[in-house]
Amino acid sequence: MRFFNLFKKNKVEEYVEISPVYEGKLKSLQELNDPACFSSEALGKGFAIEFSNDENEVILKAPITGKISAIFPTKHAYVFESLDEVKVLVHIGLDTVNLKGEGFESLVSIESMVKKGEPFAKVNLKLIRENNLVSDAIVTVLPESNVHSMDIVDLNGSFITTDNVVIRVKK
Repeated sequence: MRFFNLFKKNKVEEYVEISPVYEGKLKSLQELNDPACFSSEALGKGFAIEFSNDENEVILKAPITGKISAIFPTKHAYVFESLDEVKVLVHIGLDTVNLKGEGFESLVSIESMVKKGEPFAKVNLKLIRENNLVSDAIVTVLPESNVHSMDIVDLNGSFITTDNVVIRVKK
């Protein structure tokens, strides 16, 4: 019997659980008022975290365990890929690409492996706000992940921490 089990496709994880990258108020993507991109879910389903107004600088933590498959040159966006090839985009702020990398420090490199909860970026929220930009951290499951099912926990408006699970994905 054990011999035949060798030919079964081995799933690495039954579910990929996605957590916030920082503590804060959980928001829906629709609340971002960014119809061309996030609010329309063009870059996948997900959520946003609103940082508290008294935070000037934050260290963001990995939403999943996996590898860093992309870091935007301006360091405002990262793509994490789980062992089951679920791709999670973390985008810091709206229109923050216009800061040209100022206020963002990457603590990881492309292809590096991270565990859920490990630091991956340092962000100067004060600078983002001084430029009148939205500073929310946006987390989405990219459509190219081809997931079988996705459950998003309805905690909208709640204060959550990096210990919470907001999305459960089954590949």
